[in-house]
Amino acid sequence: MARYTIELRNVIAMFGENTVKSWFSDYELSDYLTDDEIAVIAERGVWSKEKLAQAILDHYYMYEIGFETPALFKHQAKVLMRELMEEKAPLIYSAAINYDPLVNVDYSEEFYRTSGNNSNSTSTSNSTGSGLNVNSDTPQGEISKANILAGTYASATGANETESHITDETYNAGQGTEQYTKTVRGNSGVSATAQKMIQQYRENIIMINRDIIKDMGILFMGIY
Repeated sequence: MARYTIELRNVIAMFGENTVKSWFSDYELSDYLTDDEIAVIAERGVWSKEKLAQAILDHYYMYEIGFETPALFKHQAKVLMRELMEEKAPLIYSAAINYDPLVNVDYSEEFYRTSGNNSNSTSTSNSTGSGLNVNSDTPQGEISKANILAGTYASATGANETESHITDETYNAGQGTEQYTKTVRGNSGVSATAQKMIQQYRENIIMINRDIIKDMGILFMGIY
């Protein structure tokens, strides 16, 4: 039995459950989150405005409203929900992200390298050689090489001259390719055990609705 104002259950009886529930869901997530973030929440399926509003009605069902009239209560309920969701909506999104609490490092690195080696070498050599054999019956006369080659003043002569020119050019070319992918996934730099990491993950995702419901307590008298 109400002592000061009116209990929430009587407000529900007067206006209908869906109407009173709408007072606690009269906000748009798009005012606080991007379309992609809202899609993540919807895909996970663990939270909705309607579920939260129903939880608020169930929790405060027997509580007296903290205002003189239901109209004032309705207005303040809408205002407070919008103020709270500015803070809580990003947390709801974070809790909806599907990730492995045991993995804090997950990346791939691709490496690609091409190497080439070209060389070019050229060598040139020239050589000249000559030979001269003389047999003369008239040694008292001086015989020049030109005379010998012409067959003058010599009984027998033999001569030869040679000349060679060699050019050698070499070209070498080579090319190689190296490619690999490095993948790293796991726990790096965190000393906590797997059990503790899972516990921390659970603590991050289970308290949001409860905190919101607790914050809504300022709308009620605090007695039931």
